[in-house]
Amino acid sequence: MIVEHDRTAQAVGRAWELSPNRSLDLRGLFAFFAVMAAASLMVSGYSFSQGNAFAPAFALAELALLAVCLRLVWRRLARRERLALTGDALLVEAGGRSECFHPYWVQVLRDAGGAVRLRSHGREIEVGAFLCPRERDQLAASLRAALAPWQR
Repeated sequence: MIVEHDRTAQAVGRAWELSPNRSLDLRGLFAFFAVMAAASLMVSGYSFSQGNAFAPAFALAELALLAVCLRLVWRRLARRERLALTGDALLVEAGGRSECFHPYWVQVLRDAGGAVRLRSHGREIEVGAFLCPRERDQLAASLRAALAPWQR
């Protein structure tokens, strides 16, 4: 998901905030886990009543593993990348790195894999790796349009 801000009244001319698309909010995630837990516990309860003494233990282990996996995915989807274009710099915070490029020299590149890369003076950073191809096209076009006044 791309959120673009036009901030002409402030020091920042344009800003982009990139984040992965989440299909569920936190409440939906808990509801999903509750449904999975109820189904798993019902099946293991029935199996226990039929003589399988280990079914509830395996169900709890499965639910614990599911909870850990959902937590890891949720944290991974909490990533944010920020780009801000000021009069004299393009500031990029992506992938735990921060880079500052001069708008006149920065190049917006698309490689064969579809990644959007910003490069200038031997430094390069990839942005929007978690975006779908259509959103990456939109991001690259938006960045090129915003940088056009400096690169004429």
